[in-house]
Amino acid sequence: MDGAAARPRHEEYPDQTRAAVVDAARQLFAERGFYQTTVQEIAKLSRVSPATVYAQCGGKQGLLRSLMDRWTRTPTVEESVQESLSGDDPALVMGTLTAAYLHITKEWGDVIQVVIDVAPHDEESRAVLATAHKRHNQRLLAICRHLEDIGALRDDVDARTATRIITYYYGLDGLLRTREVFGWSLERSNEWLSTRVTAAVLRSPAEPGG
Repeated sequence: MDGAAARPRHEEYPDQTRAAVVDAARQLFAERGFYQTTVQEIAKLSRVSPATVYAQCGGKQGLLRSLMDRWTRTPTVEESVQESLSGDDPALVMGTLTAAYLHITKEWGDVIQVVIDVAPHDEESRAVLATAHKRHNQRLLAICRHLEDIGALRDDVDARTATRIITYYYGLDGLLRTREVFGWSLERSNEWLSTRVTAAVLRSPAEPGG
């Protein structure tokens, strides 16, 4: 084993502890709600002291940010962006994008809902949500600029307008909202949103340049 690659145990332990605390917070936030969950309960579930929750993770607000980081930096996000940017078939690019929304919502819907629910109530939580929006919009704009470059957008839609339209339908929690309103599965909600986004953004194959 390469000695330079192996990390001393005392360096690994804080990472393992932090991961256990973040996992415990995610479980409790989803089951009980952010405000109903105490640091003491998180500490008990992760088998650390409350002082460790503060020192390692910054308390509940720090944990909320850590969960947002996990959600917005999940490998699926970067993989879907790279796949979308390398495609030259507009329908496939849009399909990749909407499939990523579905996958991420299935994996991280509990965290998405907690962040959105908590954000209106204090400044630090609003900053966490603002960071999530910023990351989402930057990646989506890059994809929409690619669609513009390959001549896929409608004549009345540029990259920034396409980004706004897709954000209007999907955003961070569009699938969760659609499921709640209609009582559908996430899969059916995604089909409904995808059909409307595609019609609103992409040039029809029958149109010149399509």
